[in-house]
Amino acid sequence: MANDKADVVIVGVGASGGIIAAELAKAGMKVIGLERGPKLSTANFQSLDELRYFQRQETRPNVKKQPVTWRPNANAKATPIAGQNNGNQVGGGTVHYGTLSWRFHEDDFKVRSSTISRYGEKAVPEGSSVIDWPLSYNELEPYYDRAEREVGISGRAGNLKGSKIAGGNVFEAPRQNEYPMPPLELDQAGMLFDEGAKKLGYHPFPSPRAINSKPYGDRPACTYCTFCQAFGCFVGAKGSINLTKVPEAEKSGNFKLVTGAMVSKVNMDSTGKATGVTYFGPDGSENRVDADIVILGGFIYDNIRLMLLSKMEKHPSGLGNASGHLGKHIMAHIGARAFAIFDNQRVNIFMGPSAQRHTVDDFNADNFDHSNLGFIRGAQISVHPADLEAGPIGTAMSLTPPPGTPRWGAAYKEFLAKYYTRFAAINAQTEHLPYAENMIDLDPNYRDMFGLPAPRMTYDWRRPDEQKRIAFLSEKLQEIGHAMGASKVWLGALSPGSPGAHHQGGARMGSDPRDSVVNSYGQVWDIPNLFVVGSATHVTMSGFNPTLTIQALAYRTAEAIATRYRKSPGSLV
Repeated sequence: MANDKADVVIVGVGASGGIIAAELAKAGMKVIGLERGPKLSTANFQSLDELRYFQRQETRPNVKKQPVTWRPNANAKATPIAGQNNGNQVGGGTVHYGTLSWRFHEDDFKVRSSTISRYGEKAVPEGSSVIDWPLSYNELEPYYDRAEREVGISGRAGNLKGSKIAGGNVFEAPRQNEYPMPPLELDQAGMLFDEGAKKLGYHPFPSPRAINSKPYGDRPACTYCTFCQAFGCFVGAKGSINLTKVPEAEKSGNFKLVTGAMVSKVNMDSTGKATGVTYFGPDGSENRVDADIVILGGFIYDNIRLMLLSKMEKHPSGLGNASGHLGKHIMAHIGARAFAIFDNQRVNIFMGPSAQRHTVDDFNADNFDHSNLGFIRGAQISVHPADLEAGPIGTAMSLTPPPGTPRWGAAYKEFLAKYYTRFAAINAQTEHLPYAENMIDLDPNYRDMFGLPAPRMTYDWRRPDEQKRIAFLSEKLQEIGHAMGASKVWLGALSPGSPGAHHQGGARMGSDPRDSVVNSYGQVWDIPNLFVVGSATHVTMSGFNPTLTIQALAYRTAEAIATRYRKSPGSLV
């Protein structure tokens, strides 16, 4: 058994943990980062192998060794989820993600109060546990700006200091600075989408990405290969945390990285204070790190499971669960999708990165009038491949053929051969509201390779509000597909209530300890030296990907620890 000591121990060195590690180490604090996966470099991704990285998901958790289970309700039997989207290496999901890097809208931080103000109390769906965030967009804006600069985001501003700019997202919240880099070049599908959306009076724009559109820092520009989503970048043009922030931490001389470390418990003393963590090493040995501050920076499954596993006499139902809200209010994006085929031209959507997409924000958040629609909130709508990975395997696995064409056999192969270069998918990344019964707990029947209970997700999105929202957006998807000039447009199948992408919640932040787990800095209410960071703390989810918000919050938390908590340990609010 190895014992180590640090000022700070961070569990998970990904989108949030990597940023906090760098910022605290540069501030002079001794930091140990524990990561269960390996440390990979650009050299590891020279093999552009679709089977290896997309189908076999080599950069993601092994679902047999590290299962997560799902059931639609408490009366159903949970079964393992077939594939997980989070990462399993230093840098976490930022190694293989599609790089979409959005700021949330102003009203994304106050969904409950803004909904009631505009539509009345009855507009909030029955049973929803939605609350407002304990911080505003304006409070987070400087940290969004910093994340964009330090990670390296390409895009085009649509609201610069309150001035709307055509060609950017005119619905975005005010920003103080333009993006560090211009957007990536527009591809053929984006051109068709741009033209079609404008015909309908919408406001298309290039989505922001953590991909270099030109050389930035010491990293090269994008080569516009197709091996992006599900792959680590083979030239290093992605703003992955293992390439941007972890080197900063290592250069400081105050950071120690331990890979192959599976944390099994947050250690506590008799007063209820965190004293460090226990972890299994690559050889199965049990090890310990003692630290003054413990930061949980894993994915939501891992953070919540660890807090539940670490229960003790003073915290009998799990750490941070005095309110009874730990593990609850889970959200995931619902993916309504339409497919469009073009008989008279090639679209070649497999060319270029999947994040090289074009988007409209007209039907996201509260950007449109919801009066008499029977639902609130919405989705950003984008054009992209069938799956976010555009190779032959990804397309064959994800391109739902039109009605009348079988899903397999000779007719399907003929369809795929004809339309592989002549199709596009149009997706509504649809927001899902929080409900207390959508939750994560410990599965009594499944365990991981270390014998620890697997996280169990109880989740179903199929409520009246969500179904009406999906139906409305599905009509918009087909409308845009026809406006693009498609020969045929049809809808893809919806999931049977199972969680989609970008899982959030479970340790939500709040301004009141009675309805939340952490405060706005991710600090557990009744354990001031224990912090939870990442998407588990999100209160609502927006129609946007959460990564940039995760990163902005990480900068804010790191700053508060380095400048305030370090000098005077205790509550930061």
